[in-house]
Amino acid sequence: MPKKKLSEYRAKRDFTKTAEPSGSATVRAAQNLRFVIQKHAATRLHYDFRLELDGVFKSWAVTRGPSIDPKDKRLAVEVEDHPLDYGDFEGTIPKGQYGGGTVMLWDRGFWAPLGDESPEAQLRKGELKFVLVGEKLKGSWVLVKIKNDRFGDGKRNNWLLIKHKDEGAHPGDDDKLLSLDRSIASNRTMAQIAAGEGNGPEPFILKGRRAKRPDAVWHSDGKKADDDDPEPAARKRPLKRMPVRKVAKTRAKSAADDAETSGARVLGIAISHPDKVLWPASSDTAVTKIDLAHYLEAVGDWMLPHIKGRPCSVIRAPDGINGQTFFQRHAMRGMSKEIDLVRISGDREPYIEVNSLEGLIALGQIAALEFHPWNCAPLLPDVPGRLVFDLDPAPDVAFARVVDAANELRQRLEAVGLVAFCKTTGGKGIHVVTPLKTRGGAAVGWDEAKMFAGALCQQMAKDSPEHYLIKMTKKLREGRIFLDYLRNDRMATAVAPLSPRARPGATVSMPLTWGQVKRDLDPKRFTVQSVPALLKKSAAWKDYCDSERPLKSAIKKLLGS
Repeated sequence: MPKKKLSEYRAKRDFTKTAEPSGSATVRAAQNLRFVIQKHAATRLHYDFRLELDGVFKSWAVTRGPSIDPKDKRLAVEVEDHPLDYGDFEGTIPKGQYGGGTVMLWDRGFWAPLGDESPEAQLRKGELKFVLVGEKLKGSWVLVKIKNDRFGDGKRNNWLLIKHKDEGAHPGDDDKLLSLDRSIASNRTMAQIAAGEGNGPEPFILKGRRAKRPDAVWHSDGKKADDDDPEPAARKRPLKRMPVRKVAKTRAKSAADDAETSGARVLGIAISHPDKVLWPASSDTAVTKIDLAHYLEAVGDWMLPHIKGRPCSVIRAPDGINGQTFFQRHAMRGMSKEIDLVRISGDREPYIEVNSLEGLIALGQIAALEFHPWNCAPLLPDVPGRLVFDLDPAPDVAFARVVDAANELRQRLEAVGLVAFCKTTGGKGIHVVTPLKTRGGAAVGWDEAKMFAGALCQQMAKDSPEHYLIKMTKKLREGRIFLDYLRNDRMATAVAPLSPRARPGATVSMPLTWGQVKRDLDPKRFTVQSVPALLKKSAAWKDYCDSERPLKSAIKKLLGS
């Protein structure tokens, strides 16, 4: 850590009385520059805006908080440089100490300078243009230094923080953004942080990335919570394979008896009530539970490599799609021994995991109609294994335009060195998928993956705002396609290739060759009845496993463009 740059920061603080970082901790290396915004209830409430640069956080106190209305020019008072480990600080600074009050991690993410000049040169000139990819703030901004300062006494370096007009802007915002008033790191309110309650903040900067204790703060009484407690409340459990729970004998016997009566077995898995209709007849014949089991048997070998080793949520419809459906991610009593269970750090309950054809069919036996795996690398939930972009059109958008969007997104991915694959969603949209290299030091974290996906979609929306948007707001969707990049997060899911959908017609999320992705493409033709035969003739995704590319280099190309 550059000691000279932090001399003012350290001089203002007594680290025997405040829990603020001193700058001595080891921080996690990142391929891209980071930013944090901390809501700070000091003498006057303000928002501390920090940009990583040259090994420290360049910092400004934004008196009224950031605004996404380009007409709002928010005063940003430049303050001393802060250490990078300050980017994980959330807690209470004791009363009487410099900046005494409660600090919340309000937003964080990555940033990149805009223009040909270096950010250092831009700061010297008094005008820094940059793009933010955070959880709350997105898009391009500018910090402009006030030369004829009418706000201060001449002793402070005052700037204006201004939002550029782009997809992330919202004229007439009236500070609605600031109403998103929970910590991005712990989901706590200011009151909970002050009281040391709730979850500890998840680290973003520090190595180790273990959640801090919620009460690991200094309070005004000068007493410090014990950070050496051997069982901190928010400690994560490592990934651990679980022994499978055994099926209750009475339930297992009942299911087996039903199956024996009708003679319904698929790969040794007893299918109870095999004639139960799951998808009523529409243009084709009805699809029963035994039909679903046979479909999963037919496509399972193709489907499994995209599911194995990953937690997998399912949508179940025990009485068919016209009955009650429910989303299930955790294990349940009586679940077949063919279905693997896995513990994931950060969750007490074991998750479903599908690692065999028998497991896939066993889930079909309990009327699991849809399969939604995580997008991590197999057996590595903290490592992104692929990116999924969901092109979700408004109701008035023709499917031919979604096809155009998929081809444009493919070009953008290939321009930064990634290989793109395409599949229907089984609904009105398209998924564009790119496999990521994770071996040989190529792996990145979920923060970087989400930042990249968001930045790529933002560029696409900025170039064609009449066609695309990255906001989910329904009133803005008319005539446009929502570029959903939010599936690229640790616990986010996307429907698996070849998964059926719990929708009329028994449609399937069908992998395609790019030669098939034409404007006359009809996604409704891919169904549980038609896909097994079509798959035998298809060359779709044949080179998927050989197409993994490192995301690190793609990020550099994207942000450098």
